[in-house]
Amino acid sequence: MSQQLKTLYKLMTMYTLSRVDFALTNRQITNLFLDLGYTNYFNVQYALGDLVDAGLVHEEAYPDYRYYALTQSGQESIDALRSTLSASIRADIDDYLKKNRLEFREAVSSRTEYYKTTEGDWAVRCRVMEHTTALIDLTLIVPNETQAKVVAHEWKENCQEVYALIIRKLTQPDHIDRIVEEENP
Repeated sequence: MSQQLKTLYKLMTMYTLSRVDFALTNRQITNLFLDLGYTNYFNVQYALGDLVDAGLVHEEAYPDYRYYALTQSGQESIDALRSTLSASIRADIDDYLKKNRLEFREAVSSRTEYYKTTEGDWAVRCRVMEHTTALIDLTLIVPNETQAKVVAHEWKENCQEVYALIIRKLTQPDHIDRIVEEENP
C-alpha cells in the first residue's frame, strides 16, 4: 500500500471522528470503511494504530470493545487538513454517519468492563455515558467470570431500561414530596 493511501485512510479516520461528539468503537470505524468500499480491515487497523501511536487519536480499551476519539492534536490536525479530503469522501462519511448516528450513539452509550477482585470474586462495572459524563456508574460483584460476562452482555442489552427503572424508583413523587417537607418544615 502506498504512503499516499495510508495518509488518506488516516485523514478519513480523523475526519470521521471529528464528525461525531462521542467515541466510536473499532468495529464502527471499520464497518464505515468496509461498507463504503474504501479499504479492508487490515488497512483500517493500521491507520488506527498509527494515529494512536502519533497521539492524534485516544484509545480506550475494555474487554469487549476499543473506543476511539480524537485528541486535541488530532482535532487541530484534521481542522488544518480537512480540505485535503475530497468533497465526495467527506459527503460519503457524513451521509454514513447521519444514517447510522442513532445506532452508533446507542452502541457507545453503554460500557462494561469486568475484572477479578482481590477477594477472588468478579466485579462488573456498568455505565451509561453521555459524551464523557457517566449518567450511571454501577459496579456489581458476582462469584465467577461466567456470570461477569453474562452481566456485561445483559447490561449492553438492557441498560436503558435499568437506568429508567432506577431513576423512576428513586424520583417517585412521594419521595420528592417527603424530602421537600423535611428540608422545609
